[in-house]
Amino acid sequence: MSNTASYSLPQAARRLGVPVRVLRHAIRAGHVPAPAHLSATVALSPEWLASVHAAVAATPTALSRAFTQKVPPFARYEGTSAWRKYANRVRDYARFRAAQAHAEAAAPTQA
Repeated sequence: MSNTASYSLPQAARRLGVPVRVLRHAIRAGHVPAPAHLSATVALSPEWLASVHAAVAATPTALSRAFTQKVPPFARYEGTSAWRKYANRVRDYARFRAAQAHAEAAAPTQA
């Protein structure tokens, strides 16, 4: 019996402390090194796991995903029929833009 351990994707994600979907996203986005063969039943080596730990140590945000959307979802409909149809969403978007502009004006500039 050999002493080489191999990890499945859920086990590797558990060892890294993130959900499987976050690990898959990091691999697809190129934030962490991809294994040689990525499939549903992949066997990951301890060397690969060490390389992922090194990548996370070098870039701490490699395994993080932003859960907040930077632009309000309704902003992409500007100029369409949905923009004219939903006046309350247009007002909410205008309030968001005004609050954003106010926050940028109130923030001290760092030089």
